[in-house]
Order: sequence, then C-alpha cells, then structure tokens
Amino acid sequence: MSAPITLPQWGMGMNDGEVIKWLKAVGDPVAKGDQLVEIESSKVNAEVEATVDGTLGRIDVEEGRIVDIGTVLGHVLEAGDSEADLPDVVAARGPAGAPVPVAVKPAAAAASGAAGVAPKGGKQIVTPRARRLAKEMNVDLSGILGTGPSGRVTEDDVKSAASAPAGGTPAAAAPLPESVVPVKETIKLSGLRGTIARRMTESAAIPTVTLSTTADVTDAIAFQRELVGEWRQHKLRPQYQDLVIAAVARALKESPIANSHLVGDEVRVLDEVNVGIAMAIPEGLLVPVIKNADRKSLLEIAQEVRELAKKAKSNSLSIDEMTNSTFSITNLSSYNIDTFDPLLNQPEIGILGVGTVEERPVVVDGEVAIRSIANLNLAFDHRAWDGAPAAEFVRSIAKLLSDPSWMKA
Repeated sequence: MSAPITLPQWGMGMNDGEVIKWLKAVGDPVAKGDQLVEIESSKVNAEVEATVDGTLGRIDVEEGRIVDIGTVLGHVLEAGDSEADLPDVVAARGPAGAPVPVAVKPAAAAASGAAGVAPKGGKQIVTPRARRLAKEMNVDLSGILGTGPSGRVTEDDVKSAASAPAGGTPAAAAPLPESVVPVKETIKLSGLRGTIARRMTESAAIPTVTLSTTADVTDAIAFQRELVGEWRQHKLRPQYQDLVIAAVARALKESPIANSHLVGDEVRVLDEVNVGIAMAIPEGLLVPVIKNADRKSLLEIAQEVRELAKKAKSNSLSIDEMTNSTFSITNLSSYNIDTFDPLLNQPEIGILGVGTVEERPVVVDGEVAIRSIANLNLAFDHRAWDGAPAAEFVRSIAKLLSDPSWMKA
C-alpha cells in the first residue's frame, strides 16, 4: 500500500505552507527519515520526512503552491507496491476532510489579496473553515473578496459579509481615512508578526475567563536564594520562573483536565505534560516547549529553559522544540505587571500569566509581617473548563509555590 506524505503543523499559528522544492523525484528510492519536500510557512522553513521505506510514487502538489496543513502532498510506495496501489487523484483534502484550495503564490496575488482584492488568475481561494462557516451562515461566497494570504477568503471575511447591510458592502470593507500625520516607519503584518496577528485574533474570539489570585511565595524566594550556591557549579543562576514551571507541571499532573486540547467538539485529555514558555524576541513572540516537564527536576527544567532561550534569540529553535505543548506560561513579572488577561495558545484550554512578586505587609498568626506575594492569572477556555475546577487548579499552583519543600526532594 502507499503511504501519504502529509503537510504537518509546525508550531503555534501555522495554518498553511508553500511547497518550495521537491527533494526527490518520482521513482527515486526513499528511506524512512529521508527529507522529501521543502516547505516554507510563516512560522518555519523545514522539510517533510518520509515515514516509511520505499519509492516516491506520486507528487500531488507541485512546487510553488500553497496548501493548508493536513494536505496530502504525494505518496510513497512501499516495497512490493506498484502504481496500481496509489489512490485515485482527488482534490487535496485537509485534516477535517473538507476540500483544500490550492493556489499559485505569485507576488502580485499575495499583494492584492492582502488588500482585499481577488487574486489574479480568477480562482477564488476559500479556507475550509470559511467555507463551512459560510454554509452555516447562508452566506454567498462568490461576492466576497478575501483579505487572507494570497487573497484567500477567511472566516473574518465571511463574518463581515454576513453583517453587511442588504445591498451594501460590509462596514469593515470601507477603507479608513488616511492619517495626515507623517509616517516614520511601516511594519507589515507578515511572517511571524502576521502569524501572531492571526493567532491573537483567533484566540480573542474564544470565550475565555481570567482568574487572578495571589500566593505567599516567601519560602519559595528563600529556597531560590539557597539554590544560588548549589547551582554555581552548573554555571546557572536560579530564577523564580523555574519554580513556577515546576509547580505548573506538578499541578497539571494532579489535575489532568487542565492538561487538555479542545479540538472541534472534543476535549482531549493528554498523556504528556509539555509546558510552553512564551519568549519575547525582536520579531515578536515564540513559545518553545519543555517536554515531559513533570518528569524533570528543577535543575533540568532551568537548564532547558536557558538553552531554549538562547536558541530563540538566535532563531535556531527546531520544529520539535516548538510543537506539542499542552499548557503555556507567559511571564510579565519583570515588566512590573501585576494582573493581565493572557490569550490562549490554541488548542490548549489554559494559560498561566505570571505577574509581579512584591513585598507586602500581611497578617500572619495575628501579627503583621512582610511577606513576598506573587500575582498569578489563569485564563481558560470556558467551553472546555468550568470556573470552579479552574479556580482549584490555579489555587493548587499557588499552594505548591507557597510550600516549596516538595521541590527539594
């Protein structure tokens, strides 16, 4: 039988990719792990690898075309197979089985598409989700001009068309008046910045709730200071964030529902605890992942965070280091921010926003004492998770940070 070559999702926010170059020709021998085709996306440039041994039996998507994740790019014939074992040629299909439009990506089409003009060539490009939404909302796609990459019609375009007055154009389509203020610099929402913009728009549409609480981390800060001498031999200085990651990993292990993805109409409770750490870089934001964080010591977590941070700054993170997170953390404590509403890293159902740690007068055993108080903010997807269990989860993190004795084991 033949094995399909499928476009995977590499990292947060990757929706599609362009086939840059096939590295094998039809009939070439293929070994499992061989690089078959080079893909460029707004997130990464990488190669799709063979999953089986055999020969390249057919190429279904030519170079220079853009397809959504999940699209079958071609097929590998395993030993003993022939061309008769290849499936019939059909329209490329996405992960949900909906047709995936394929389009050449000339510069002119990309430029006109970004401005809400139909791409040259006459063929309308509609994302699968936009097509489904249009059907649900009884919206005619034929008159919609896409504003997505290469002029493709997005869900936002469908919503704008649905909200337009009868016989008129959507309010969103009317251009805003140009500012008369001199422009110092223009920053295009493309590449990583464009991916972040799309992802934040998608996340903002989710019914999320943010729960904010505090934790007495006096003992945790004292423990952090104790580690300074112990970790000196590792040329590593302990940070408060290291303790937070360890506490979150343990809390996720104890509260499996928090360690879930919402996919379609399914809440998928995951069997690995992989914590994503939001890291700011000049171009925007990356979320490298600490895999199996619940199985790692505090020192191992700290070492991995430092290594990931170095790679993020040098733009050398691998695909594996940026994928398959199950829960994320974003830390603004160094910016003197107490509370904020973090946006979800889909398809995760929760994200912890770490705020400042500050010394405050607190009543302890009837007496006023100066304690280190941390601010924690949990945003969660209310479709998949309710307020009471989410509150219990963030309180469990606070409790684990308040008494760090378990970290010393």
